[in-house]
Amino acid sequence: MFKTLPWRSALLGLALLGGAALAQPVAPTVAAAQAQPSTDTAAVDAAPSAAHTAPRRPRICLVLSGGGARGAAHIGVIKVLEELRVPVDCIAGTSMGAIVGAAYASGMDVAEMSEAITRITTERLFTDTPPRADEPMQRKADHYQPLWSPEFGVSRSGVTTPKGVISGVALEGALRHLVKVRGTWHFDELPIPFRAVATSLGSGRMVVFNRGELPTAMRASMSVPAMIAPLSFDGHLLIDGGLVRNLPVDVARSMGADVVIAVNLGTPLLRPDQIDGLLGVAMQTLGILTEQNVRESLAQLQPGDVLIQPELGDFAAADFDNLAKAVPFGEAAARKVADRLQALALPAAEYAALRNRQTNVAPVQPQAIAAIEIIGNRRVNAEVIRQNMLTEVGKLPDADETELDMRRIFGAGDFESVHPELRDIDGEQTLVVDVTEKSWGPHYLRVGLALSSDLGKDATFNLYGKLRSTWLNSYGAEWRNDVVLGNDVVLLSSLYQPLSPRQYFFVEPRVGYADTPFDIFLRDVILTEYRNRTLGVGVDLGINFKQYGEARIGLYRGRSEYSASAGATILPKDFEVDRGLALASLRIDRLDSVSFTRSGYLLALGLQASRQELGASANYTKYEGEARGAYSIGEHALQLALRGGESSEGEFLPAYAQFQLGGFLNMSGYRQQQLLGPRYLYGRLSYQTRLARLPIFEGVYGGLAYEAANMPQIIPTNDKSLFQAGTAYLAADTPLGVAYFGLGYANQQNKAVYLYLGKPF
Repeated sequence: MFKTLPWRSALLGLALLGGAALAQPVAPTVAAAQAQPSTDTAAVDAAPSAAHTAPRRPRICLVLSGGGARGAAHIGVIKVLEELRVPVDCIAGTSMGAIVGAAYASGMDVAEMSEAITRITTERLFTDTPPRADEPMQRKADHYQPLWSPEFGVSRSGVTTPKGVISGVALEGALRHLVKVRGTWHFDELPIPFRAVATSLGSGRMVVFNRGELPTAMRASMSVPAMIAPLSFDGHLLIDGGLVRNLPVDVARSMGADVVIAVNLGTPLLRPDQIDGLLGVAMQTLGILTEQNVRESLAQLQPGDVLIQPELGDFAAADFDNLAKAVPFGEAAARKVADRLQALALPAAEYAALRNRQTNVAPVQPQAIAAIEIIGNRRVNAEVIRQNMLTEVGKLPDADETELDMRRIFGAGDFESVHPELRDIDGEQTLVVDVTEKSWGPHYLRVGLALSSDLGKDATFNLYGKLRSTWLNSYGAEWRNDVVLGNDVVLLSSLYQPLSPRQYFFVEPRVGYADTPFDIFLRDVILTEYRNRTLGVGVDLGINFKQYGEARIGLYRGRSEYSASAGATILPKDFEVDRGLALASLRIDRLDSVSFTRSGYLLALGLQASRQELGASANYTKYEGEARGAYSIGEHALQLALRGGESSEGEFLPAYAQFQLGGFLNMSGYRQQQLLGPRYLYGRLSYQTRLARLPIFEGVYGGLAYEAANMPQIIPTNDKSLFQAGTAYLAADTPLGVAYFGLGYANQQNKAVYLYLGKPF
């Protein structure tokens, strides 16, 4: 059980959940589910099977408590047990104790577990979405907008939220690498009999897993309230077992234990002077709840039992990036009671034979996947789910590929959980993908905020909202509505309609209104402030290249009204422009991150042909292209961005259709939209280093950038053969978006101090 978590901003919901848990009755004995699920997985306890009747020597059961990342100390305890030749005949665990216990029970030894935890990181455990390069293009597009997480559900009954900050898809995938057995088991038939403890969110009672897939049991036991979404299983919503039995001594007794070796990783409660604010009260409430059931469990220990209590000091329950550092604490605590443990030791030959039986797990002969079956879907077309998978019929199952498949399916944005299972159906190996569609769908709302301040000059504010209505038909039609309010006013509605279940081709009609600034500068002073009010309709026909990119062609018809609000004018004070455009674009997006790119590439090409035959005021054709890439070593990355645009040779380009540059990391030091011209070539070379990692978020970065642009100006006095700029910045991914503090300096004595929240790219 996590007792202290550093990502406090993500856990405000713990207060309500903790209060609810306190109000629920806690079962004094093991709870039994009444129905057996179709997967032969049960969350009920049973008496020890006949195969495990009590031997002549005492039956020794290892009880491992929860404790988040502190639970890696359990490995140190097991290491000492092996050194002293203390047999382990059964294991009961909660939360992280269930994870370590399941790994050991499945046949792993200490060396294998120690090696496995070196591959575990916070990012791997708690990042459910696939690598961005593997996300659908429709979701990638959202990354360029300053939208917050989470995504809210919208219905007639109101606004609902997800059940956890993360869904646990990545967590369950990582857990599959921590066990040596695959498929469905009765846990008494494992190399070491095992039990995992979870809590029913509906009743507050203890639920004990004694059969099923080990990763499922582990995942249920570690569903940290408000942080990891509850696991929906056999009619229960299951959360972290530490709420009802953080040290499951009674579960071990039910397995026939004569001697219990209990490892308690309890964290002391906060002193009154350490309880800060509402969140501090919530955390203390959960700590009290956990410590109360631990005290009850400790009271159940008998004189012949052994209690081990590692002293982990300030080692954080959320420090999953340094699990190996917790192992020595467990070793030290076990050695303190070595004399009592030694009394339980077996002769060397007998212990070696026991461990040989427990670790020599018969390898399962791999069988090719004969079929892929999707279950649990109601709105989402199963064929669309299959299209997101790399796994194919006829191929051998691959754990890494399956994990990525589940994250890709989840990353499409339609599910709150995705669970794979290999089953023998009619003698053929079938990969069953059990999905649970979002209970707060299919209408989703996201909001965001963009702030920009060039101290002493410009300040802008925009509030963003995006409402999506998904799966309007079996092909996956999606109605999207975007709103921007603030310095810019934008209202845009579009209907994305795939033309088949495979979703390769699509059509997207749209209608939109925008009221945005169009400023003309004389050097760094605004000469004329215009507002551009545009109303228009358009339609695109496109093709998807799966997760790689998309191509579009389209038509657009609209009208723009320009009105000068201040300043001298070189254009008419008020004028109107009819727009009739033929559009074409190609976009290949394989960047790993929009804000902090460390690998991947982006290629974007666009053509805009304005024709009077289509209703336009003027004929012109302009092209624009962009390329980005990055290369990283460790925490350091080099990034290169190139952009350019021009009109067809000899064609006049009206002022309202010309290109603009200026602003943070878009010619830093120059004011927003300060540079205006009929063509441009822009380049940016950046160095970026990660200064700190943050759970869930991308981290804290420092960066330097050099920018240069060749761009003839519409106002000759603004012209320069080469515009150059440099900037230094600090940036952090936060719950409100990416925040920047930067210093920009450009030639012509332009300089700026930036405070920025949003997406500058």
